Amino acid sequence: MGSRDTLPKGMELCMKTKVAIVISLILLAMGVPAFAHHGNAEFDLTQSLSLKATIEDFIWSNPHSEIFFDVKDADGKVTRWGCEAVQPALLRRAGWTKDSLKPGDQVTIVLHPAKNGKPIGYLQKVVLANGDELKLGSL
Repeated sequence: MGSRDTLPKGMELCMKTKVAIVISLILLAMGVPAFAHHGNAEFDLTQSLSLKATIEDFIWSNPHSEIFFDVKDADGKVTRWGCEAVQPALLRRAGWTKDSLKPGDQVTIVLHPAKNGKPIGYLQKVVLANGDELKLGSL
């Protein structure tokens, strides 16, 4: 088998088919994360909710950082909330670090609430006890 011209016709087609399948699988695999990402559809971006909160956990990770916090209502009942923020690279550009929020910190969290009423939201900003604001970074 010295050159391509000497390959039998059926073998040449078989190789082209295999290459096409491999390329298709690679392209499909690259697109899966895009389909898995849900965006902000579950949040009501027309509403803002401001909550006095105690930080329980701050997860500095991709694709979204997350903040978990407790909110006490007028009757003293505590509800655990969670909110999604942008990825760490954008938070870093806006001045955040992985240590910006620590368990026990007293803050005010402003978020877009979930459309279904669950105690989750999409972060707009955090106001620290000293009045400093941590806002989201932008692209």
